[in-house]
Amino acid sequence: MKNYIYLLFIFSSFLLLSCNNEDSLSPDITPSKGLNTKENFCLDAYLPEEVDSIYTGITTNAALLKSKKWNNGQIIKIKFLNGTPFLQSKVKQFAEEWLKYANLKFQYVDSNQNADIRINFDNSGGSWSYLGTDCNRISHNQPSMNFGWFTNFTSDTEFSRVIIHEFGHALGLIHEHQSPASNIQWNKSKVYEYYGGAPNYWNHDEVDNNIFYKYSSTVTNYSAFDSKSIMLYSFPSSFTLNGWSSGWNTVLSQTDKNFIAKEYPGKTIIKTNNLYRYNINGQHFYTSNYAELGNNYYESILGKIYSSQISNTYPIYRYFNTINGDRLSTLNWNELRNGGQDGWKYEGISGYAYNIQQPNTIPIYRYFKSTNKPDHFFTTSNIEVSGGKFGYKYEGIAFYVLR
Repeated sequence: MKNYIYLLFIFSSFLLLSCNNEDSLSPDITPSKGLNTKENFCLDAYLPEEVDSIYTGITTNAALLKSKKWNNGQIIKIKFLNGTPFLQSKVKQFAEEWLKYANLKFQYVDSNQNADIRINFDNSGGSWSYLGTDCNRISHNQPSMNFGWFTNFTSDTEFSRVIIHEFGHALGLIHEHQSPASNIQWNKSKVYEYYGGAPNYWNHDEVDNNIFYKYSSTVTNYSAFDSKSIMLYSFPSSFTLNGWSSGWNTVLSQTDKNFIAKEYPGKTIIKTNNLYRYNINGQHFYTSNYAELGNNYYESILGKIYSSQISNTYPIYRYFNTINGDRLSTLNWNELRNGGQDGWKYEGISGYAYNIQQPNTIPIYRYFKSTNKPDHFFTTSNIEVSGGKFGYKYEGIAFYVLR
């Protein structure tokens, strides 16, 4: 009997040339941008002694398995068994999404050291993870997580979807459609027909246990059913009797965030705010407080900045020139300090941003024009006013904000 339960995932189009195309399902599937509608699968691994109970419907698995949770506040050691530095960096980048809300820490160790989670990369076409602390119940010479289709050309959308999902399993979560709170009205004949074909070839018992079986509320911590959860399969409307469907979720939903924070409580949640740009009669105004101007003179959102300081971020000091109406945002306190010279007035800190590139950040380019109405101009585009357009002169990268 197989030791794995299968979870369908969409590949990037160039990776799926060898996969069978399920044309009958294509109109019902809403893939992420940059992905096609062909499907392959990723695997969730179970311990050998659990397999018989899984396939007879007696398993105690749940939305989050109480018996497989890590200790709250635990440092989970992780190592890579192989993989390029680029792929390893992507895993680190997107796995960290859980740590924004869960009171856990990840520590990456060398490949010759013991680790709780051991990550493998191969071209098997399957990605999988053991559930929670089961990672420590298999040989430490063996991987506890695998990524089976990543390359240097994989999109960030695909990295996000697969890595966050698999790390959800590694933290003890199972699939959302098998939560005690789910109430999906299945068109069972269609589901049996689809999963019985390529590339899965599941029999009815496997479909029952992977799709239809719902876990007991007595052994699980679970929330209300969440159609936006990163832990949910993608299902076409033909799989249900009432036309309900779900697309591929690529990021943590708000319920995912709230749920993992409740299961591993104590994490200080770092809040972010949008950095808004306004154009007031040819001079630009920047604020993280939408209530200051609302829709009046609104132009765009440059990105997100932190509302409190975290590691490697710096305050964005905000200034207003009472003489000529210019406004400046800068990480350099020494540039204007408390103001008072040439009409500059210090107005406080807008938020916190990075001074060097970090994962999931974009640069904010700074320009200045001195003629007509003086104006400091900040933009995410390096061509918006480049080449002296409208009299602006490039002054460098001001800071980096979250996308």
